[in-house]
Amino acid sequence: MDANKQNAKEKLVLLGPQRTFDDSPGQKVLQVKLSDSWVEVTEDVFRSWTGYRRINGEDFHGAVYNFLDATNTPYTGSRSCGCKVCQEHVLPHLKMN
Repeated sequence: MDANKQNAKEKLVLLGPQRTFDDSPGQKVLQVKLSDSWVEVTEDVFRSWTGYRRINGEDFHGAVYNFLDATNTPYTGSRSCGCKVCQEHVLPHLKMN
């Protein structure tokens, strides 16, 4: 694995406490796709991740919010997923000619 990818993966893991997976009913496992692997993260990282996300192994499509923003302000930048639900709050970014 590339050293930069490994460092990024370690930083994401540090944001969420290490734990063993608990498959008990009602337990959420939040994961984001980093390179070619899925990494478990905290809720704050999950809700602000612009890439692919999943909960308990199932793809999640929904709004993305600014990181650590208590006012739940939607992030208006680009997303990896092109579906209608994920693109709902994306604003067009026009360039000068």
